[in-house]
Amino acid sequence: MSDTGESDVRALAKLRDRIDKVDAKMHALLIQRGTVIDALIRTKGTGRPGAAFRPGREADMMRRLVGRHEGALPLATVEHIWREIITTFTHMQAPFDVDFDASVEPDRMRDVARFVFGFSVALKPVANATAVVAAVAEANDLGLIARVARGAWWRDLVGPAAPKIMALLPFISANQRPADLPSFVISPPLADPTPFDVAVLALTIDGAMKSLDDGAILAVAGSDVLFAMPGAVDPASVNARLEKAGVKVLSLSPVGGFARGITADGRPTALYEKAAP
Repeated sequence: MSDTGESDVRALAKLRDRIDKVDAKMHALLIQRGTVIDALIRTKGTGRPGAAFRPGREADMMRRLVGRHEGALPLATVEHIWREIITTFTHMQAPFDVDFDASVEPDRMRDVARFVFGFSVALKPVANATAVVAAVAEANDLGLIARVARGAWWRDLVGPAAPKIMALLPFISANQRPADLPSFVISPPLADPTPFDVAVLALTIDGAMKSLDDGAILAVAGSDVLFAMPGAVDPASVNARLEKAGVKVLSLSPVGGFARGITADGRPTALYEKAAP
């Protein structure tokens, strides 16, 4: 073997040794994270999924991840790894499955579920969006519903004990992003006190629906509308503003919310799509 060849072999061996050392450190840190989660479980005793989900904290983690990311490793890969870690440790605190609406592009829905929740949880296809909400209410699971799902499924989110919207996916927007079907994550009522960036309301109206300058229509099914506005909202104030805009509101109820997403370069995304589907 030439001197150049021997030098290449030695250089490759050193690089592989560095990789092995990095892998060992990563594994040790994951084990350390697990011990912290064990202490967390003993301290707060979370056994109910709604008490373990922290969508606001998760959004902050994703923003920090995007802010510090650099290099050749695709951001989507890093996001998927982090989400697998988050889901795994959340599942350790309070076991849950993910029920998804198999009536809307089931292969894409399954891709979204696996990308966001990883392989630590069981995925359960159900007949439609309404069935997803019912499954979440019965089993304290998480649910996944495509934004284009048919029917006024959000009516079943009304009431303090009913499941609620806790996220709108994808959170990180990028060109050619895997698992990009816009979807709502449905959860049991949360114990997380962090206010949502965007509040979601279920409306029943008489006549045509009109948006507000700072609001958006997320979905429509006949006289039922899923409507979003930034920040904490006062239902009475929203009702008055809609009626002033010419919308006759028959009922209005909060049904959850979500964190404002970001782009791959760290800029806030549009709060939500302005156009009705």
